[in-house]
Amino acid sequence: MSATHATKAKGLGELRREPYAPGNGLPLFLYPTDARLADDRAFFQAWFTDNRAAIEDLTVEAGALVLRGFALSDTSDFARVAAHFPTLDTGYAGGATPRQALAEKVFESTRLPAAHKLPLHQEMSYLPTYPSKVVFFCHVPAETGGETTIGDMRKFTARVPADLWEQVKARGVTYVRNYRDPAWSSGSDILDAYHRPWTEALSADTPAAAEARCAEMGFRFEWIDNGSITLRFSNTGIINHPVTGQELWFNQLHAQSFIKESIGQERFGLYEKYYGPETPLPVNTTYGDGGRIDPAHIGALHPILDELTVGFPWRKGDLMFLDNFNVAHGRNPFTGERDTQVALIA
Repeated sequence: MSATHATKAKGLGELRREPYAPGNGLPLFLYPTDARLADDRAFFQAWFTDNRAAIEDLTVEAGALVLRGFALSDTSDFARVAAHFPTLDTGYAGGATPRQALAEKVFESTRLPAAHKLPLHQEMSYLPTYPSKVVFFCHVPAETGGETTIGDMRKFTARVPADLWEQVKARGVTYVRNYRDPAWSSGSDILDAYHRPWTEALSADTPAAAEARCAEMGFRFEWIDNGSITLRFSNTGIINHPVTGQELWFNQLHAQSFIKESIGQERFGLYEKYYGPETPLPVNTTYGDGGRIDPAHIGALHPILDELTVGFPWRKGDLMFLDNFNVAHGRNPFTGERDTQVALIA
């Protein structure tokens, strides 16, 4: 994306714009030229109220937008930004990774182990409801690593192998996801972090409440003899952007298929060690009609995503807006404390 393309959206003329060179312009950084925007928290919040629509428009166009150097210090500042937006009625129910609510409309980005890489994905694209935009706030950057990686799904869409695109277009995608009995453990803390208990994942404390949540969200479900629950949900896997109309890849085939390229060599080996044949796996993906997807087709997506992955170092106070259709995100491994927070915009 060129700097010229990234500046077509109207408004925000008082800001300095700097496309990220190592990412070929993704993300687009915005810097304040008025000292009050950098130093006065109340002034910034008032400015944001007046310019929210322009920020949203530019996010769609640029794909990823980072406000850097503004008067944002803590979770309360971020929560005031998030309060401007409608969020999902179901919150993060049914989500794949563990996270806790920190304030109204504000969550941890994830509690997955620091040593593990989170692959690029479009947030909650495996669920019936998903955010149109995702907003990240860097409260405390990691000592090393910990970048919230991003990748342009418009470019990725153009590179999906034609045979896989045609199959997904014709047949759709079905996600098969299992949530464990909260009393059961695999014996591996790493695997337990990925295989969430149904009480946590569905925000339900009884089987009846879990079933009601499944019905509310449109999941087909089945209780397994070991006390876990398996959910199935089908969708198209390809959508038209609600603003631009552009046809885009929008699924998590590459992230939620049980192959080494998707799971990772180390974790794949742990499943072989700790899971018996009778234990349901936490994730798998098929075509919408239940047909098996060739693992080679899924594996071929990962090098493309790797080529498109951009990771810029976080700075405290950074605020990143992502268009969830145009840009995917992930997380690099890290050391030290890391506090990156997120809001999911409907």
